[in-house]
Amino acid sequence: MNNNESYNNNIEKCPHYNSCNQNLCPLDVYLESRSKKSGDKCRWMRPPKQKIIMGRVFLSGGKVMPNGLLKYVPESNLKWLNESSQREWRKINNKQQNESYF
Repeated sequence: MNNNESYNNNIEKCPHYNSCNQNLCPLDVYLESRSKKSGDKCRWMRPPKQKIIMGRVFLSGGKVMPNGLLKYVPESNLKWLNESSQREWRKINNKQQNESYF
């Protein structure tokens, strides 16, 4: 499998792939080579943020990436995930490493 196929296979696993317009995705095997602007981050890369608009509280970011997707995040992209997703990524990968020893 060449790099472009690997890139496409990884990115297309996201259920938001067809509707996403963000430039920075943690599933992107080429993430390090992308130009990085804070407004271009995927939903799972953003820290939690709370806004109050007309007396209503709106929360965005900070959600944990689903485990089905976390297993496709390259370790080199881990630093780009929000804290809750990083913790879950580590938990999944530690569990997989421990299971491979038995």
